[in-house]
Amino acid sequence: MANSAKLLKPAEVRGCQKLAQSEHKDNQRAVALLAIHQGQTQARAAESSGLSLGQVKYIVTRFRKMGMKALTAVRESPANAVETAVESPQSKTKTKTKKNKDKADKKAKKDKDKSKKKDKKAKKDKKKSKKKNKNKK
Repeated sequence: MANSAKLLKPAEVRGCQKLAQSEHKDNQRAVALLAIHQGQTQARAAESSGLSLGQVKYIVTRFRKMGMKALTAVRESPANAVETAVESPQSKTKTKTKKNKDKADKKAKKDKDKSKKKDKKAKKDKKKSKKKNKNKK
């Protein structure tokens, strides 16, 4: 590691270790962060975590900006985030987020359908006007 400063603070190391040992979807990211923290290259961290090099670069950059909040487990869980997420990855917050996502998906689909209808109508109108102009000549 070119930079002598460590990536993780002691509390973050403990949180990542717990997350890495869990079945949570961010466990590979936690493994990669721990590997980088221990001085491995990003390429080596990618190999040991099962992530691609691009994914490792992304999580390291994101972690440097956001800290532990970069991990989904932390964002989706209450107070003592990492411990709670490790114990129960199917938190209520996650369910709530899924419901909100479903609503947003339905709205986006509805908007897309409206847009398609408008496009079809515009094409139809354009054809009619071309036909009308052709008949005038």
